Amino acid sequence: MDRRIKINVNILTLDRLFGGNLGVYADKARAMEDAGIDGIVMPDHVVFGKGAVYPWGGWEVDPSDSWPEPMAVLAAAAGATRSVDLITNVLIAPLRSPVLLAKQAATLYGLSNGRFQLGVGTGWQKQEYEASGQSFAGRSAFLFDQMRACRALWHEQPASFHSPNFSFENIWCSPGLPGAQANSPLKLWFGLAPVAANAKFFAEFPGAGWSCIHPDTQFIVDGRATLQDALYQQFGVRREIPVRAAPPLTTDPAGNPCVDRTIENLPGAVVAGVTEFDFPLMFYVREAGAFDGFIRKLGKIARTVSDLPN
Repeated sequence: MDRRIKINVNILTLDRLFGGNLGVYADKARAMEDAGIDGIVMPDHVVFGKGAVYPWGGWEVDPSDSWPEPMAVLAAAAGATRSVDLITNVLIAPLRSPVLLAKQAATLYGLSNGRFQLGVGTGWQKQEYEASGQSFAGRSAFLFDQMRACRALWHEQPASFHSPNFSFENIWCSPGLPGAQANSPLKLWFGLAPVAANAKFFAEFPGAGWSCIHPDTQFIVDGRATLQDALYQQFGVRREIPVRAAPPLTTDPAGNPCVDRTIENLPGAVVAGVTEFDFPLMFYVREAGAFDGFIRKLGKIARTVSDLPN
């Protein structure tokens, strides 16, 4: 079976490349769309605590780094573009109230004429939860209830929802999303560990995909199998779960990340189950003058290898 493979750019650090000017997020969104990039991806951290250590390695955390709020950045990009997908990957959803998240997501979906995709996860930094007054230990259960509450707010007028984490009765949240709950048009991605307990997210939201934090192809194969097996064993559902991930990074002889060599890893990752690739700008572009060539190269890939065999 063949499937449409998408090439996206994770745009974190874009403002740093251009002297801290946040306006470049809208300007360069147009340039990425014109180059043929399929999607613009924005990650999330609300705050950083001193001594925060990224648990998966490969990235040095500087607490003072710029992390613009992703929903605001993608709203600006929506106004500057017409066709490119706009994706959070991932929004640390439990740091936001469900009613606010529902409002933000539905508004951005409408502003972008349906191009917005909501990728959510629980994050890894305890300091963020403490600063936000949220329970770090209970974050997974909160996320599950939160997304079900959002679904009610998007599709019911008025909406009611009751769970151990929060409840509401007969409230209106507008704008909502078109369609019914069973066929909601908003694409969801869950950035969660590939363990059997998390299969419930994919059972509850049948069209959702998995955002994989690790680019290793064997990790993707094993993780996807675990989720799909649990989905069948626990819920009687057989389906292939879409996967988004960064491609396995390859360096040049000097040890620097090399986009040309990394592109050679795409077919193997597709065989492993990846349906969308997010290229992290921060790994490949270290100066403003290299940005245009980078997106032209990825845009060409998006146009010429968008149908790789499974």
